[in-house]
Amino acid sequence: MHNTQIEDWLKLAGGKENIRFVEHDKGTTTLVLKDSTQLNMSVLASTDYVADIRVTGNHCHLAIKDESSLICNTLLSMGVGETEGRALQEAGHAKKNRFSILHFVSDVFRPLMPAILGAAVIKILLIIITLINTYSSADSSTLMDSQTFTIFKSIGDSAFYLLPILVAVSTAYRLKSNIYVAASIGGLMFHPQLSYLLASEGQVHFMGVPMVSQPAFLSASLWMFLTILAASYMEKAVGRISPGVLQGILTPVLTLGVLVPLILMVLGPLGTWIQDQMPGAMNSLLDDAPIVAIVLLGATFSLLLLAGLHYWLVPIIINELMINGYSIIFPAMIVAYVAQAGAAFASGLRSKQPEFRRLAFWATGTALLGVPEPAMYAVNIRKKASFYAALLGGAAGGLYYGLVSVKSFVFSESVSLLGIPFFMETDSLNVLHTCIGMVIAFCVSGLLVNWQAGRGSKNRIG
Repeated sequence: MHNTQIEDWLKLAGGKENIRFVEHDKGTTTLVLKDSTQLNMSVLASTDYVADIRVTGNHCHLAIKDESSLICNTLLSMGVGETEGRALQEAGHAKKNRFSILHFVSDVFRPLMPAILGAAVIKILLIIITLINTYSSADSSTLMDSQTFTIFKSIGDSAFYLLPILVAVSTAYRLKSNIYVAASIGGLMFHPQLSYLLASEGQVHFMGVPMVSQPAFLSASLWMFLTILAASYMEKAVGRISPGVLQGILTPVLTLGVLVPLILMVLGPLGTWIQDQMPGAMNSLLDDAPIVAIVLLGATFSLLLLAGLHYWLVPIIINELMINGYSIIFPAMIVAYVAQAGAAFASGLRSKQPEFRRLAFWATGTALLGVPEPAMYAVNIRKKASFYAALLGGAAGGLYYGLVSVKSFVFSESVSLLGIPFFMETDSLNVLHTCIGMVIAFCVSGLLVNWQAGRGSKNRIG
């Protein structure tokens, strides 16, 4: 942080003596000022700085975008607002230190977005090429079967294949834990030998505890967050009590040799129970209350994705196609993706930060084309209102699909707008209803985000 920038911010605030308190929260440094009349607005006119100034009664807040906390740390090191700020900070300590899991998840994923977005664009282009090949009269099987196409497909899948390691490293970085131990834990969760063992026929046991047969469940983002969180606490606790000669070796040994097996002994039975109960519960709900089932899937599919539970829907969808010739679960997955896109698009429109706007609009496009992770993790989950709006948008689209009985006649990895041809049926309005449901999901989630943002603006003004 350049000294001239700090001087400019102090000049804007009316000098060091006019600052009561400095605080940092969710990427923003806020200066609580004593006298709003001391603000020097000429600083904003002569520079390209952006600040949010809120004056309510006798209170004046100057909010500055500060993702890396550099401005806050520099001002605190200069003793700005130290005397009065300490008392105010202690009074609001409990409120400001509430742990927000949604905001934490977003903070973990945002640094990963360049890799995920880059791989997503390549992945989407390959899906488009595959669909063109499927519906084209020209024979392009040589391209599809070529080694070049296979390598490009591996490139597009690389970031998603390595996502457990990327999430583990980013989580450890946020928690100031050992990123290399975290990477080892992330790699274990999809180690080829472990995956092969779990996917083999017959029940697998670890120290007498049954293990889940779906390897991808263990590497889901939610369980990775919680595992690295537990590892960070263990690292700090062991570091305080371990003798000097064992510093640096005892912690990773206990983390990898004790904590990770304990995590597996918890997730193994949990996954096994879900594996045994979920298919039966889903089939029963589809038989007794199909509309309710589609509404719930449209609303909660994003949560299933976060916890790695969506993998158990695949055999149910395949069973639907084999018995009925169509699936009503696959459409619910699509509206969930589209709802995430709608919420991300509205968040981008409402934001005044150019960087966030670009991310939101790119995330909107990838979600519509079958890659919802940027929209869900980096944009919507950062604000509870946006994330809940996306869930409600998925529920609204699912309700429409359930009422008009929208069906998919093909199951594909392309859960996106590119999959609309999969809904074609002779002498039927199935495709039209499919498009209407997508529009409903997109608009409902977007309008809810916009409405909630408008309410927040009015509350700040008041």
